[in-house]
Amino acid sequence: MGFTVEPWAKEWLEEQRSKGSKCLEIKVSNGNHYVYRSTSRYDKESKGPKKMSEYLGSLTENEGFVPKEKDARRRSKTISVRETGTVRVMDKCAGPLFDILKDIFPDNYDQLYALSLIRCTGRVPLKRASSCWEKYENIRNLKPAMSPGSLSDMLESVGCDRDSQNRVFAKMEMDCKELAFDLSQFFSSSDTVPYAEDGYNPDHEDTPQINVVLLCSQETGVPVMMRALPGSIRDVKTVCSAVKELDREDVTLVMDRGFYSDRNVRLLDNSGLKYVFPVKRNNQMYNTVNVNEYDTFEYHDSLIRFGKGRYDRHWLYRFKDESMRAGEERNIFGKYREGILTTEEVEKKKRTMGQMLIVSNLDLDPEEIYLMYKRRDKAEKRFRVFKSDLEADVTYLRDNMTVNGHIFVSFLSMYILANLEDHLRRSGSLSKYSACDVLTEYSKTYAVKTEDGLIDYEVPNKLEKLDAKLGFNIFPILRS
Repeated sequence: MGFTVEPWAKEWLEEQRSKGSKCLEIKVSNGNHYVYRSTSRYDKESKGPKKMSEYLGSLTENEGFVPKEKDARRRSKTISVRETGTVRVMDKCAGPLFDILKDIFPDNYDQLYALSLIRCTGRVPLKRASSCWEKYENIRNLKPAMSPGSLSDMLESVGCDRDSQNRVFAKMEMDCKELAFDLSQFFSSSDTVPYAEDGYNPDHEDTPQINVVLLCSQETGVPVMMRALPGSIRDVKTVCSAVKELDREDVTLVMDRGFYSDRNVRLLDNSGLKYVFPVKRNNQMYNTVNVNEYDTFEYHDSLIRFGKGRYDRHWLYRFKDESMRAGEERNIFGKYREGILTTEEVEKKKRTMGQMLIVSNLDLDPEEIYLMYKRRDKAEKRFRVFKSDLEADVTYLRDNMTVNGHIFVSFLSMYILANLEDHLRRSGSLSKYSACDVLTEYSKTYAVKTEDGLIDYEVPNKLEKLDAKLGFNIFPILRS
């Protein structure tokens, strides 16, 4: 070995000696600095001292001292670099999902789990599923077949097995008393999907549609069940059956005003389920209960006035939001000035501006009913995620069973994302970080595998602090 030690290396050595470290020596080879601990022992053959050197690691001007274990990894040839933080967060938020799928779908669990994880990261169609999966560290040593054809076959097989899907739904740990019920649709012109039928939708599209029902826990925002329905069906009979299938009859269904009809009320009354949903503002029941001037509570800094009354077998709850009324009044008179609304139309709308009438078979405090309805926005957020993902694969929806399989995977992804948001809420971080923000930050962590089989984890210091703050504690585990 040549021995030309750079000045910065000499300074490091002097610093270590001043701290009490003894017997350190720096050797140089091919311009690289290496640290040894040099001692001597008695040699019987030479009858004198013999120098002994133990290699400790390398030394660089930028990194400083690198222990021999890390140095070996650094100098060993890298054979793969994979994202690891993202997949570890998703796996952690999946909770018991992996074991549940492995038990109930032993032939398809690896594909189901892999596809549900990558769907959490955004709009990933089946044709890109394999490439997306390969960029992550395989933390569970799965070997799923991820080609579009293999995944389509799997989705059809899973979609046929409704009983097994119900077993997955039932095994999810969800102690919820309120279920938000919502319905959305996506469009398909395929003539091989019987679910695709003409039906009502907010945009009045003429393209055949498939309806999807979502039941979501209002307490946590975690989805409980998803089902596909023919596009022409819009009543709650199927939902009543689904709740009974899950053996969750002691819950309250909370719905939007679009589901109110005499038929749906009768179906709910006959089912024995509890329900809460508003009616449209042109409904004549508005005339049966008044808002009381001095009966008030506050919601998000808005003053809410209310009234309560009995109507047939139901309770009516009428609410008036003063802040909402002011906004609607500006909008309505703006349209009046533009000639869009007549004086008669304005007078008619003024009667119910900023108001909401809720029908329920529950006799509760009006504020409790109001808050129950307001909590249902979590279901709407879940659906926005769902539609973006599922519409990426419309071309692969070849029949009803494949549709059911796609919706089941969307449910699994929504379950993971909802658990992530619930974790952020409980840690007090949801106001600062969304689920997307967290997954983006954790995507900056990599697992570097070398040809000798060793794996090193590259974790930004900023992310380690965020990980500790959020309470996931992933990186101390990686380094243990």
